[in-house]
This record gives sequence, structure tokens and C-alpha cells, in this order.
Amino acid sequence: MARPRDLVVNTIIVSLTVLLIFGLVRLLTIITEILLLILIAAILATGINPLIAVLQRIRIGRRQRRLSQTGAILLIYAAILLVFVLIGGIIITPVVGETRAFISQLPQFLQDLQRSAGALQARYPWLPDLSGLIARLPSELAGLSRYFGTAAGVAFRFFGGLVSVVTVLFMTFYMLAEGPLIRRAFLTLFPEEQADRVEGILRRVGLKFGGWVRGQLLLGLIIGVVVGIGASILRLPYPLLLGLVAGITELIPIIGPIIGAIPAVLIALFQPPWWRFLVVIAFYTGVQQLESNFVVPRVMRMAVGISPLLTVIALLIGGKLLGIIGVLLSVPVAAALQVVVGEILQAIRDAARPGAPAKAAGTTEGNAGDA
Repeated sequence: MARPRDLVVNTIIVSLTVLLIFGLVRLLTIITEILLLILIAAILATGINPLIAVLQRIRIGRRQRRLSQTGAILLIYAAILLVFVLIGGIIITPVVGETRAFISQLPQFLQDLQRSAGALQARYPWLPDLSGLIARLPSELAGLSRYFGTAAGVAFRFFGGLVSVVTVLFMTFYMLAEGPLIRRAFLTLFPEEQADRVEGILRRVGLKFGGWVRGQLLLGLIIGVVVGIGASILRLPYPLLLGLVAGITELIPIIGPIIGAIPAVLIALFQPPWWRFLVVIAFYTGVQQLESNFVVPRVMRMAVGISPLLTVIALLIGGKLLGIIGVLLSVPVAAALQVVVGEILQAIRDAARPGAPAKAAGTTEGNAGDA
């Protein structure tokens, strides 16, 4: 009787285990977006935390008072908000003016374009006649109302993304405000002899995350300066504005450089001579290729401490798994995994040498985590 009973018990245990694993996988699938928001907030909080420490060391006033942690966080948030308001004011005014000028000049531009297309087709009869297509452009533009449904869907997705951004900012604020408490609570989950090692891992991962945030800002600065100088050389209007737009959109993975190129391409489309439009497209394409294959790997190696090859591999894997969000998070996650794997390898090496003294947490800084 013992063997059938053991068989039934084992079957029940295995079935419950499979159901539990399936339920956990299902739960993780459902809350994937929430986990991603938490991860983004944790990366931002870790990256901003050193700046908060610097602000708290500054003495203010005659009494040499220091900012509280909450005051330093609020000051950083206010500075970020002010930067976005200033950038929005700088961008919106020229864009509105250019849009009005474009709308007023559109009929004349279409007439000139239609005449040019007709003359070109008369000179080279083997070319397709584009004058009829250009003549129908106003009516096609007037029929854009049928796309309002799609535009509404895009607007709702944009609103959802804006809500996610606000949520991340709030979570980042609370993580910064309650960071020490969260760290202590997390360390209590580990045995006392392992707590120091885990704390060292968390500290080094935090340094990696902070380096990633600084690297992203440096990338935006580099691309903004390059585009601004290029726009000046190409004699495009508003080169400073174009450089600012390119630097900001550089923070958006994959589609950021494309979005940053759109204003310059539209401006070049209506600027003589005609070949400037092609030169601008070639310039932005070159900048994008240089950014993705040369600048990003080297900046991330300098800021985060991972090799260019690992950076490219992480970007490819992250993009394949999670798209834009995966590309955004791939480098800091790869850096964190590098630290953890380096610590695990060090622990294995220490265990293989029982006579050697145990290394204190944080002494493996130069190991595989910085290879």
C-alpha cells in the first residue's frame, strides 16, 4: 500500500508544482509592464541619488543649513520641470511660426513643383508624369479626415505613455525618499554573513545605473552639438533649435534619431537649392549610423564600464525581446548582470580555495564586472 500512496502523493506534488509555476509565469506575463515601470524608476532613482548626496552636502545661508533629502529631491524635480518648460517654449514658438509660413507658401510651392515636374517630364519623356499627382495633393490633404480614427488611437496611446511617465516619476520620488529604508528591508532577507556581500553588489549596481544615466545625457549632448554644427554648415534655419531637438530625441531609443531628423528634413524640403534636401537626409543618416555603431558603444563603455561588443549585443537582445523599452533598458540591465555574475564567479573561486581568507564585499570591483 505504501508504493501506490507514495505515487499518488508524488503525482499531486508534481501537479501542484506545475500549476504553481504556470501561475507564476502567467502572473509575470500580466504584470510585465508594471515590472518594467518599476525597473525604470529604480534605475532613475539610483542614477539621481548621487546628485542628491551632493546637494545635501552644500551649506546654505548664514546658519550653514543643509538641504534635507526631500528638499534635495524636490529641487531636482523642479530643475527638471523648468528645463522641460524652457525647452518647450524654445521649440514651440519657432515651430508654430514655421508651420504658418509653410501653410501660407504651400499653394505657391505646389505650383512651382507642378511646373518643374511638367518640364522634367517634357525633357525626359520616359519619366512618369507627376504633375497630375501633385495637382491632386490638395484634395488628398483635404481628405485626411478619414484618418481621424487612427489619429485618435495614436492620441490615446500617447496619453497612456504620458501617464506611464508620470507614474515613473512618482515611483522614482518615493524610491529616493525611502531608499535607505528599502535597502535595509531588502538586506534583512539575507543571512547576516551574506548581507555585506549583497550590499556591495547593490552599491556597484547603483554605480553602473548612475553611469548609464550620465552616459545617456552625454549622448544627447554629443548628438545635439554634432547636429547643430552640421545644420550651421548646411545653412539650415534655426541650427541651435535643430541641435536641441536632436539632443533631446537622442534619449528616445530606436526612433529618437528619426524623430529628431524630421524637422530638419521638412525645413530642407522648402529651402533652395533642391539638392540640400538630399544632403540633409544623407547627413542625418550618417549621424544615426555613427551614433549607433560608434558613439553609443564607446560612451557606454566609458560611463557604465561594459565593452562595446557587449553593448551592441545587449541592444540587439533588448530590442528583440521588448522593442523600444528593451533597447532603453538593455545597457543598465547588462551592466547589473555583469556585476552579479562577477560576484558569483568570485564566490565560486573563494569556495574552491577553503584556506584563503574571504574577501570583503566590494573588493571585486575590478573583476568581471568591469571586464
